[in-house]
Amino acid sequence: MKCFNHNTEDAVGICKACNKAVCMSCVTDTGYGLACCEECASEAKDVDAIIKKNKLLLGIGSDKKFMPTGLIMFFFFGILFTGFGLYLNLIKGRTDFFILLMGIGFLTIGGIGWYRNRKINLSC
Repeated sequence: MKCFNHNTEDAVGICKACNKAVCMSCVTDTGYGLACCEECASEAKDVDAIIKKNKLLLGIGSDKKFMPTGLIMFFFFGILFTGFGLYLNLIKGRTDFFILLMGIGFLTIGGIGWYRNRKINLSC
């Protein structure tokens, strides 16, 4: 493969931002990929920052396994609705099926989400 800018020079790599082949005289090693110019070096830096943030967000490459915030909310509302429904049933003597079904629904969705996240090893 030949350099994009110099048709006679062999390429040593590909720019991370624009995917053009670059030779030794055109290449800049940014530490997170090769770049052909300053604009592409800045773009490659931004892409690297996005990848690092996504890895952190998804829990990829970390040993810490936290329960995802969305699942905590589902479990919280599930316990809240179910508890209130049971309180109404046991203490007040009236059954509110809607509240109980909401609680059971939240707990079920939280359980399914927890299972799926554990299965694909995500922590988001």
